[in-house]
Amino acid sequence: MEFVQYNLSGKIVEQYACIFDQLKANPIGEKVRATMDDGKISVGFWDTFLGQGKNQTAEISRYDLDEKTSKLRSFNSIVTFVPTNRIAKLEAILYSNPRWGTGPTNKFEFSKPVKIDPELDPFKNWPIKITPSQNS
Repeated sequence: MEFVQYNLSGKIVEQYACIFDQLKANPIGEKVRATMDDGKISVGFWDTFLGQGKNQTAEISRYDLDEKTSKLRSFNSIVTFVPTNRIAKLEAILYSNPRWGTGPTNKFEFSKPVKIDPELDPFKNWPIKITPSQNS
């Protein structure tokens, strides 16, 4: 299996070949495109935890979303189960989950990096813990 991990703008961050159970990166929650050995492609968000034994199937979920308006039709997920031994190529986009600030879409597409306005940061006024090593 080939694994490719991109940043939000489409630059390759990591790329290597391995068997599924030796996958170093854990793309949980990231937008993925899984290409099967027969050419079939599944796109969505990776919902399978790795490192907890041998996974026979992986879950890739999609939002029930109107792509034109970016509005949810329901709070239901549309889940595709793919056999891990049939994945020929797995591609993931780092920080591509809308919870990290990207626009909601089920499409596997690159975007501009998310920039957070420091004035709008909800944590900007939270107290900062200073450890003894930071005092010296």
